[in-house]
Amino acid sequence: MKTRNFENKLATIGALFVLIGVFAAASSALAEEPANAAKPVVVEHGAAKQTINGARKAIAESAAVADKALKAETTFDLENQLSDITSTLIAANE
Repeated sequence: MKTRNFENKLATIGALFVLIGVFAAASSALAEEPANAAKPVVVEHGAAKQTINGARKAIAESAAVADKALKAETTFDLENQLSDITSTLIAANE
């Protein structure tokens, strides 16, 4: 019993040391000023603009292809469900 109490006290002391270290690190990290807080730097070059425009076109094309594929898949699924329901109704009436 005495050993367990001693171990619990050591664990508590260790946890306190860890908490103190974490609070010290957090306070020092949050106290510093950001490196580029004064002036945000935004630079656009011609190559970057071309890349962005190309990416926009590619995204639009892939969205159109995905839209067509979704329409075809949904139509196919709905037709299959409808034929299954029709088959079930015909079988039930016989």
